Amino acid sequence: MKKRTTALLLTAAMTVSSFTACVPKADSATSTTQASAAGEEAAAFEMNKEGLPIVNQPITYEIAASTQKNKNFKDLEFFQELEKETNVIVDWNMSSDDGWNEKKSLLFASNALPDAFYGQGILTEVDIMKYASQGMLIPLNDLIKEYAPNLKAILDENPQYRRQITAPDGNIYALPTINELNPTTHDKLFINKTWLDNLGLEVPETPEEFEAVLQAFKDEDANGNGDPNDEIPFSFRMSSTDPYNRQQGIQSLFGTFGQLDDIYHFVVNDGEVVYTPATEPYKQAISWFHDLYSKGLIDKEVFTHDFNVYVAKIQDPGKIVGMFLGWSGNATAAANKDDYVAMAPLKNTNGEQIWRTVDAKIISKGSFAITNQAEHPEVLMRWIDESYDMETSLEICQGLLGHALEITPDGRYQQMELPEGTTLDTVIHDFGPGNDGTFAVMQPIIDKLNLNANLTERKELDKFYSQYNVPAEDMYPNVFFTEDEIEEIGVLQTDIDSYVAQKYAGWIVEGGVEEEWDEFQKKLKDMNVDRYIEIYKTAYDRYNAE
Repeated sequence: MKKRTTALLLTAAMTVSSFTACVPKADSATSTTQASAAGEEAAAFEMNKEGLPIVNQPITYEIAASTQKNKNFKDLEFFQELEKETNVIVDWNMSSDDGWNEKKSLLFASNALPDAFYGQGILTEVDIMKYASQGMLIPLNDLIKEYAPNLKAILDENPQYRRQITAPDGNIYALPTINELNPTTHDKLFINKTWLDNLGLEVPETPEEFEAVLQAFKDEDANGNGDPNDEIPFSFRMSSTDPYNRQQGIQSLFGTFGQLDDIYHFVVNDGEVVYTPATEPYKQAISWFHDLYSKGLIDKEVFTHDFNVYVAKIQDPGKIVGMFLGWSGNATAAANKDDYVAMAPLKNTNGEQIWRTVDAKIISKGSFAITNQAEHPEVLMRWIDESYDMETSLEICQGLLGHALEITPDGRYQQMELPEGTTLDTVIHDFGPGNDGTFAVMQPIIDKLNLNANLTERKELDKFYSQYNVPAEDMYPNVFFTEDEIEEIGVLQTDIDSYVAQKYAGWIVEGGVEEEWDEFQKKLKDMNVDRYIEIYKTAYDRYNAE
């Protein structure tokens, strides 16, 4: 749509193209279509505010996207049909996920911007605030109001979502991916009921019973194969390469000592923001985990194994894991899932059972943004609003009608019987963007969906943990920080997070939390943790005042 003529931009364009090598090129037929459409576009422009097509003559936009699946969006049936219906032709600037961050930096640094960015998590919150303040991303408030009836209805009916995607200056610079199929509980604790039955034990309810069960798993050949040394009593995952893992970590088990933890270590108690590493319950929990670790009751690799190794242990045909934390039995234990049952939180020192609540219906705040390079941005807003149609969103998320989904005689949606040897994930991503896409799956369409086995289990687990979930207000919300706050947090967080993570792992593995606690608190003070906490408190207060 635009021509970039300076040598600098040409050089930048050549440079960033090198990061798309593993994403297939679109076929030559589509290139011919683009060239023809570009000529027609120059002749006339007329946009229809309602109905399809969006424009009477084809118009072309360059949109940057990244993919986990190494698919060129131009070749996906979903976008091919959208192009036919809307007359909006997209010249996709594709990147693999692995190369996206470097490519993104080059695009912004050289000002070789596309017309828009598309896809779940394509821009981080830091990106949004940084580049909006520089004028590279345009405000979308008026465009949403005038040209995005589907999205506007979602935000009007769910003001909490509008609040979460609104920057501190009152503008919306990027659009979200929303999935109300997402559970409220992300980390579930599973215990091997088969092992309990083999040993004549009950599901533990207290820390003391928990330890006794783990000791029995370790000592008494719980899997019954004649080898008393191949069992892993309890496994989880706290990898330094994925420090913000919400599914396999032990943050909820901190509730055994009266206070939950979270991935950034901020929670809310009685309306006050609390940094957990500065509190006594945090110390008590770390000490307890070390006690379990020192007795061989915790997997020795919890701080080193990656996701694939972790899951392989739980799915091992030899059935070697007694307890684990994960997203679901189906997803994490697979063929071994029938051995496990969900386990309630342990009773804490106050006799309470509490578990984390995750407000993660908004998967990403940065799933679509329009740059200052885009001519007629209203066309792009109308184009993306098609993806916020309820049925279209369901197709993006759960698979296209006729390939993964079908409509029943009574007007409901259900998963089709898939060809032998294929998986639902493959079928979803062979024809549409799936997890790489921008969509909003809302409760009204969920109410019309016959849940498959995975979604059914997820719903049942959510119901099981609902009686233990703390109020959402007790977890630190998904706030927007100002650009200045982001810059300051970036400086403080790097050192503080690294130090806390180091002591976290070191204390669980080697012990010493009691002896080193005072020194730890002093070091945090020296690292300006009070200012770090103050920034989070300021953002929290601003969020609640909006």
